[in-house]
Order: sequence, then C-alpha cells, then structure tokens
Amino acid sequence: MNIEQFEYVSAIARTGSISIATEQLHVTQAGISKSLLNLEKELGIKLFNRSRLGCSPTRQGEIVIEKINDILAKIEEIKEESQRETSLLQGEVRFSVGPNFMEILSKSIVSFKKDYPNVRLEISAKNSEDIIQDLKEDRTDLGLIYLDNHEEKQIKDLEMKTIVESRMIVCVGKRSSLASKKVLTPQDVISHPFVNIDGNYSNWYMQNFITKHGPLNIIFTSNNIELLKRTIAEGNAVGFFIEFSMIRDPFILNGDLVAIPFVNHEPKTISLGWARKRNKHFSRAQKEFLNYLMKEYEKFSKDFLTGSVGRASR
Repeated sequence: MNIEQFEYVSAIARTGSISIATEQLHVTQAGISKSLLNLEKELGIKLFNRSRLGCSPTRQGEIVIEKINDILAKIEEIKEESQRETSLLQGEVRFSVGPNFMEILSKSIVSFKKDYPNVRLEISAKNSEDIIQDLKEDRTDLGLIYLDNHEEKQIKDLEMKTIVESRMIVCVGKRSSLASKKVLTPQDVISHPFVNIDGNYSNWYMQNFITKHGPLNIIFTSNNIELLKRTIAEGNAVGFFIEFSMIRDPFILNGDLVAIPFVNHEPKTISLGWARKRNKHFSRAQKEFLNYLMKEYEKFSKDFLTGSVGRASR
C-alpha cells in the first residue's frame, strides 16, 4: 500500500464516485479502479459497495477510511511544519463566495497575498446551494454562504460557523414615496413593483412574504444585482436586500438608493458564515486565509458601529 492509494480511497469516499474522484485527481478511471482493487486485495476486505448510483463505504471500509484520512492529515501536517516560515508557506485555497461578502473578501485577498505570496488562491462566485454541493464533492475548500433554510441532509457533513447575523432591509429609490420613512412594513411595500435577486434564499424569502401577505407585482428577477439596484435607483421598483451587503454599496453612499429597515415580518434576520467539509484536513493555508477574512470582517464591523462607513439603515 502507498500514499497514492490512500489519496484515491479518500477522494472516492469524499465524493461517492470513482468518476468524480478521477476528475478531481486528474488520473484515469482505469488507473484509480485498478489501484483500489489492488489495495482491497492487499487488505483482504472490500472498501466500497459499488452501484450505478456511486460508491458507498462498507462497514469495514468506514473504519479503514477513517484511519486513511488520519494518515493523510498527518502527512499534510508534516509538509506544513516544514513551511513554518511565512514566506515559505505554500499550497492552495479554493474559496467560493456569494455576493454578500465581496466587500470584505477583496481586502482580505490583498492582505493575505502580501504576507503569503506563495499560496495560490482560487476564488469563485456562486450561490449558497452550489457552494454547498462543491464542498461536498471537494471542488472547493471553504465557502461563505447563507446558513439558514438548508435541509439537514444537505449540510450534515459540513462544519459551519456564523460570522454575522444581518437584518433584512428594503431598498428604494431616493425619489420614491417610501424614501422618507424610518421603517417599512409589508403593508407599506405590497403595492409597489418589486425586483428580486434570483437565488435560493431570496426566492424562498419572497415566496414566504407572498404566502403571508398576498401577491406582489414582481417585474423581474435576476442574478445581476447591479441591474436590480439600478432599476430601483431609477424609481421603477423596490427590493429586499441584506443590510450587511449594502453598508458600503456605492448606490447607498451616493444617495441614489435609500435602505430602510423592514419590520413586522419574520424572519427578521439571516445568518451568514463560513462552511467547510467536516473531517477533511484543514490546511494551515486555509486556516490563515480564514483568519485574514475574519480580521477584515471585525474591522468592517467596528467601523460600521462607530460610523466610519456609510450606513445602510437609519
């Protein structure tokens, strides 16, 4: 047996598929299958049950795979120990993020790369559901996502931690009849045309609103948030947003959009945070990048509370 075989087994267990493991490890399916068969023969046990739906560990396989993952984690620790100096730290951080974190993410990247120039960052922008799937299938290492409204079976293999709980707001144009209000209720906004972010949580929130308060005039949905904000700024609609994502938004800062707290509707807040695959090696590079992200968030939050950045609400 060898480390290469262990890596193959770990990838198959993680993804539940030989073909997906093949793609991620950049090896042939015939090669990984042969290697797996040789290891099973050497151990004298069957590690996986194979079916047209994929691969699932056998009872004995689960025990062996847990030990294999422990060994691979120790190997990574040995590699990282040899790179203890900041300038020597290498590796890769694959990071997926939704639009609500872009403000703090960009500054975190600049700071991190200044201190760790040899670490490769791979950043992708996706919605929370796609990020969760990427984490489960090892296409990304860390994700910034909505933490609310997920089915338990979707997230049972993930470690998740809340970074911020942010309230919902309504964005209106500066010439809107609603712009002078201190807060907005469902009754205030229900007669106005709406635009909506085309995402799992946003669509759920909108449907939840309609179920409780009645139909809305939704003129369009889009994943192009700049288009939504521009439409609202021109006075043609209103829309729901997350306060955290709008604090430093240029449309808010220049006064074209007015962000108003939304009351008398549940849920009042949404949790945003980070997620990673549980029981997967948490590399030093990943931990350090997450530390930089949290430092930037803490600075951002402190500035907001002391009034050093533009307020998204009043």
